[in-house]
Amino acid sequence: MASTVRAGRPHPLAHGFALLEIIMALGLFSIVAVGMTRALDQIAQTSRQARQEAQVLRVLESVLAEVSHQPELKPTTVSFPKSADGVDAKASISKVKLVTKDKTELDHIFLVEAEAWLETGFKKSLKRRMETYVYSPTSP
Repeated sequence: MASTVRAGRPHPLAHGFALLEIIMALGLFSIVAVGMTRALDQIAQTSRQARQEAQVLRVLESVLAEVSHQPELKPTTVSFPKSADGVDAKASISKVKLVTKDKTELDHIFLVEAEAWLETGFKKSLKRRMETYVYSPTSP
């Protein structure tokens, strides 16, 4: 049998190749779309975590500054109300005894420790802590 070329009509297998090309293009598009969706979700999670971290650190710095700059310090623990962002905080002040190399005791030195946390979900919380030493000559 000799094959003949039909004038004006494409070969019957050409339609099958066009369908295969369309299916492959849709498959490739699906793979790219799923990858982009996962990437965007990861970006959103990272952005949310960074925003929460910034909220906690902002409250923590505020608490530490407020407690450290009191005119008179005394050993105590202070709890702060939840911020508008939902961040809880507390601070504790304790008197410390510091001695120099010359065996001289430094008076009126206090350790201020602050802790702030944000409940991020079921059994999860973002917790950060800071501390500083404060010299308060007017304190007992």
